[in-house]
Amino acid sequence: MLISLSWRNIWRNKTRSMIVVAAIAVGLFGGVMAVGILNGWINQRVHDSIYNEIAHVQIHNPEYLLNEETNLYINNTNEILAVTDTMKDVKGVSARIRLFCMAQSDRATTGMVVMGINPTEEEKVSQIYRKIIAGEYVDTTHQIPSIVIGSKAAEVLKLINYRITTEKMDTLLEQKLPEQIVDSVKLLIDKSYRKKSALLKDIKSILSKSNFQKYADRLASVFSEYRLNKSLVLTIQSSNGELHYQLFKVRGIYQTSNSQFDAANAFVDRSVLAKMAGLKPNQVHQVAIICNDMDKAQSVSNELAKLFPTVSVRSWKQTSPEIALYAQFGDFMGLIYVVIILFALAFGIINTMMMSVLERIKELGMLMAIGMNKVKVFIMIMLESVMLSLTGGVVGMGLSAVILAILGHTGIDFSAWSEGFAALGFSSVVYPSIGIIDYIEITVLVVLTGIISSLWPARRALKLNPIEALREE
Repeated sequence: MLISLSWRNIWRNKTRSMIVVAAIAVGLFGGVMAVGILNGWINQRVHDSIYNEIAHVQIHNPEYLLNEETNLYINNTNEILAVTDTMKDVKGVSARIRLFCMAQSDRATTGMVVMGINPTEEEKVSQIYRKIIAGEYVDTTHQIPSIVIGSKAAEVLKLINYRITTEKMDTLLEQKLPEQIVDSVKLLIDKSYRKKSALLKDIKSILSKSNFQKYADRLASVFSEYRLNKSLVLTIQSSNGELHYQLFKVRGIYQTSNSQFDAANAFVDRSVLAKMAGLKPNQVHQVAIICNDMDKAQSVSNELAKLFPTVSVRSWKQTSPEIALYAQFGDFMGLIYVVIILFALAFGIINTMMMSVLERIKELGMLMAIGMNKVKVFIMIMLESVMLSLTGGVVGMGLSAVILAILGHTGIDFSAWSEGFAALGFSSVVYPSIGIIDYIEITVLVVLTGIISSLWPARRALKLNPIEALREE
């Protein structure tokens, strides 16, 4: 009876109730969308970190973690690989040589980390081979060994030229740049540049200041051409402390969502790097492991640590604690957004319920006079508040669920800020996602908001004197 009565009371003043429901729906829609986008970014960052950078589990010589020198390799690599091959929770294993080097092109020099890999093994652990944007992945068949570097490293080493062609104008149209921008840039067709600064100088001369700031980096990206098959000389310190040099050909360029990683990491054939460093085939600095499930990483790490106490075995949470913190921080921040929104909406609910109580003083006095006790009056007003909150909550969450389902497939493109996102390791295209647990938590928060919002109006109703209330006009 109380539930039915409370529901009818809500809709006595339809306009006022609809305004509150709409406010709650819009507020929760914004909150749920914020949670979804935040979850999408966090999930992408964690996924890319694991499958491009750190893997689920890493094994090292303990001393290598303190001082990353060439001679601090793993002594029992073959034994470790024999065990990991039999573990049911292990999906892929890659033994890597990891060295610091100096890389020199014909135009520039930079320091980076060079990873010696077996391409077949590495494809089971890392998705770098899927990130190739020019050329090919590490190839072991060439007489002059191949090296694959990141797009940012190619920029630092000046292995990029810039050329404006008709074909690239078509690319601009495919990317849906404004026709006004494309028409302006057509004035530069058939021009070539060795430096990005020279290209940007000409683009700046033909675009307005606002358009230049908005589109300059995207235009430079489209007009860039990588100088593949150019020579790159790597200098490393071998296991005996001597400097060794090796000529490589840049046969592949990769690009991940993390420009800092792209600037600092290169990949070559492990056998070539082992020979260069004076290491035997089974002497590696890192064994990277991918598990069948992210949650299995810790158990695999613990098991290997017991079997091989002389090496350092770390799960991804230990290797990169900031990534684990991202995941926890994302859930916490998502709830904070929703709490702030509901806190603001609570004042609207309180106002609506207070007006509802004040309009029904005589009616409430009559209900008390005929026997409805104060507990039932309190429950009735609380139910009205909760139902009002839930109605708006259901509408808001339902709308956001539909939008998130669509955007989860299409993604949200933030390419205008891609350079800034890449510097932080985040993709410029985010695929929002939200789980059932998130919806349950938000529903609980909505109910709590309704209950808390009912306390003041209910307290006002409980203070009524039935006789005085019946005299109210």
